[in-house]
Amino acid sequence: MIAMPPKFVAFDLETTGLVCGKDEIIEIGAVKFTVETKAGRVVPKIEKEFETFVKPSMMIPAEASSVNHITDAMVENAPLPGEAIKNFANFCGQGSILLAHNANFDSSFLRDAYKKNPQFVPGNPIVDSLAIARTILPELTDETGKHNHKLGFLANMFKRRNEIAMSIDSDKMHRAVYDCEMLMEVFVALLRRRLKEKDWEMGSIMQAMAKYKGIPQFLNK
Repeated sequence: MIAMPPKFVAFDLETTGLVCGKDEIIEIGAVKFTVETKAGRVVPKIEKEFETFVKPSMMIPAEASSVNHITDAMVENAPLPGEAIKNFANFCGQGSILLAHNANFDSSFLRDAYKKNPQFVPGNPIVDSLAIARTILPELTDETGKHNHKLGFLANMFKRRNEIAMSIDSDKMHRAVYDCEMLMEVFVALLRRRLKEKDWEMGSIMQAMAKYKGIPQFLNK
């Protein structure tokens, strides 16, 4: 039994493109969860979810819509970026550890949003699950022989090995909350390969993750 499990927030952004400073956030999704032990295995336990469209100052390019299936009509009445990131920060709370797959991308867009919409910047640590995956499973390759640590590839692999509970639906990928649920499952499955139950305690988890490149970054530094 984990006496004091940490609170995590797996989050994901959908954007108008890949260039921070030019492109903008159009959706924020997040899943707040903790961990518990079931049948001798550490598993995630969802507490609540967050999802909001964000109204950008630009039209959504067709290339972006083809990936995330978000259209201009869907964001027309959405909160503006300043309100959206404030609501996201309130959802996360001060004591949560944030997780993102390729955190440099998501963090850079959040930093840009805070720069353009000045307000209190939360100080939560943000941990990159992609760096953890590359450290724990450095040999992982796809059918072409190329190294692959993409979230969907990891989720499908863990599902085949019966290491995650959720069903994987490729049609739902690249929508923020679904990707967050996948991230939650993949993150726990990855670290379960290396961490002991006591490592999942609030007082131990940051140090335990750091051994596997789970070194936090911060929006306010």
